[in-house]
Amino acid sequence: MKINVIAILLFVMLPSIVMAQRGRHFEFDYFVLELGFNSGFNGAPSARCDNMYFEGPGALHKHLEQVESLGFTPGFNIGLQYHHDFTNDILGLVTGLTAHWWGNTYRYQTEDKVTKLTECDRVMSLGVPLYIKLSDELYNRQAYFYFGTQVDFNLSLTTTQKVDGKKLRTKDYNDALNKISVPIIVGANFTIVNFRVGVCPMSIFKKDYEMTFGGAQVAKPYEDMNNMTFFANFAFTIPLSQWTIKRSYFLSRIF
Repeated sequence: MKINVIAILLFVMLPSIVMAQRGRHFEFDYFVLELGFNSGFNGAPSARCDNMYFEGPGALHKHLEQVESLGFTPGFNIGLQYHHDFTNDILGLVTGLTAHWWGNTYRYQTEDKVTKLTECDRVMSLGVPLYIKLSDELYNRQAYFYFGTQVDFNLSLTTTQKVDGKKLRTKDYNDALNKISVPIIVGANFTIVNFRVGVCPMSIFKKDYEMTFGGAQVAKPYEDMNNMTFFANFAFTIPLSQWTIKRSYFLSRIF
């Protein structure tokens, strides 16, 4: 809900931002709207999953084994960036606010290999990008490489479990979520197309999070989770400045 409100506010702000730049040439300071899709990639948990379990019909199954596989989790993001380009037009800074949905997917099986469990953990986050960008001509070409980080404030964690392909349950585990993630990011932008890759070197879960089940038993379901999450992001970036207006006949008639 929080992210939905923020996404709506970003869209509401766009006409005001564009109108504020009417008749001006913000070559060195301007806003950029980003709309993108991301994919998270993660490996299997790094150890035997003695504390991972699911509740089956009439019985509690635990001591799941990992399945060696590459987890793939699609997501999307919307952001409003602020770009400051230095007067040499080859170096610039980027910050802003990004709302995004991302996560991890893991696969398990019971010891007899009869029952298969897939768990998808989706995180809703607000991120503050901190990038340095480089090019031989930043503004006019909008073609540049960039690197840096994004400080993510993780707001919620929703876990969906499927057993043998059938949805078992969906539940929020916000108490098990690490509240901040700081990935390492590199990327490139060409006109309105943007691509970046990154790695988050820390787990999104609290390893010492305890869950009570069966009335008295206690487990730490995230204790053996892999720390590393890799991701790729493809997005459209639209400068809210004269650069975009000059390249659009429709916008040039308005502004």
